[in-house]
Amino acid sequence: MIDGHSSLMSRVRAATLATLVCLLSTLLAVPATASPGGPAYVTLGDSRAAAPTNGSSLRPDGCGRTPNGYPVHVASRLGLIMRSVACVNATTANVTTTPQLTLYGPRLVQTHALSRSTRLVTLSIGGIDLQWWSLVPSCFTKTFGPDARCRANASVTRRINSGLASLAPKIDATLTRIGQRAPNARVVLVGHGGYYGQTGCPGQANISTADAAFVLRFFERFNAVLRDSARAHSVVFVDVAGPAAGHDACAGSARWFEGNISRSATQVRHPTPLGSKAIADLVVAAL
Repeated sequence: MIDGHSSLMSRVRAATLATLVCLLSTLLAVPATASPGGPAYVTLGDSRAAAPTNGSSLRPDGCGRTPNGYPVHVASRLGLIMRSVACVNATTANVTTTPQLTLYGPRLVQTHALSRSTRLVTLSIGGIDLQWWSLVPSCFTKTFGPDARCRANASVTRRINSGLASLAPKIDATLTRIGQRAPNARVVLVGHGGYYGQTGCPGQANISTADAAFVLRFFERFNAVLRDSARAHSVVFVDVAGPAAGHDACAGSARWFEGNISRSATQVRHPTPLGSKAIADLVVAAL
């Protein structure tokens, strides 16, 4: 009798757990009805908007957002109430369809923060989908000086081509979803790149001049995908890589981005506080 009772209780607990898991999945997957009095400005996307520092992702809610992010400056300059749901490591799927798992649990699909009352949306996305750093690390060497010749590596070129081809429909789907959730909003898609310049430097960018040109061309193509999608959806595209020339990771105190090592609290390959302010300037100027 004791064994039978234990078996029954085990089955009940299992069934209850399954029901709770199913309920949680449903709550996370079904779009929430946004309040008509929600913030006028909502920012979506990944760590370029979150502007994480070392350790900021270890604080709730696990998304790494800091007051240095460009959306904070945009909201201040425009006098708008802003809500940021940008999150470190977010993909296009996390913006549109799939809750994002963080160290502190799942985060709702980002577009759930949008509504018909939303008037401005900024979006930084695509880098995690593309896993851009995994495509170009062979261009950088352990010390400054050698030429890695990644530009001549057919495998690198093939993976870049494949990644960019698969990114385009994801960006299109993301902009479509944003338009559906916030039909009255001005939408701004912020470009990528800006980390590296025409030449390298010790530590921040151990790269030859020839390979640096190859990496810059990669970001040009990356931005072309974003720009083309923005144009197709009547969305504002903000180029960052062009204005960042002379402010790359090798620019010392004038740098907008940390490179492959960080000389500050900013995470590697992310906007510095100066860079976030500069991106905010570009966004505001584009509106």
